[in-house]
Amino acid sequence: PGRSAATDIRFENIKMKHVKNPIIIDQAYCPFDSCSSKAPSRVRLSNIYFKNITGTSASPVAVMLSCSKGTPCENIYLQDVRLNLSPGDKRLPISSCENVKARYIGSQMPPPCP
Repeated sequence: PGRSAATDIRFENIKMKHVKNPIIIDQAYCPFDSCSSKAPSRVRLSNIYFKNITGTSASPVAVMLSCSKGTPCENIYLQDVRLNLSPGDKRLPISSCENVKARYIGSQMPPPCP
C-alpha cells in the first residue's frame, strides 16, 4: 500500500467521564487476530491538537501516544490537559509515548512523557 496522511486534526474542549485512554493515538491498533504487527503503519500523522481536555480516566494510562517506528508522529500538541483517574482510584494517571514528537503547552495532568 502507498503512503497516506492525516494532518491538521483538532480535539478541543472535551470533557471525559470514566473513559479508558481518554487521549490515544495507536498506530499498532488491531482488533483482529489476522492483522500483521510486523509491518509498521505508513500513515503519517502530524499537526494534531488536543486542547482543554478534562475529566476522568478509567485506566492508569490517560494519555497514550503510540506511533509507528517507520513513520513517527510529528507536531502533536497537548494544551491544558487535566485528566485524573476515576473517583476512588488513588493512583496518579500516567502518559505513555512511543515514536512521537509531542509539544506540551500549559498545565498537564498526567505529566508529559520525558
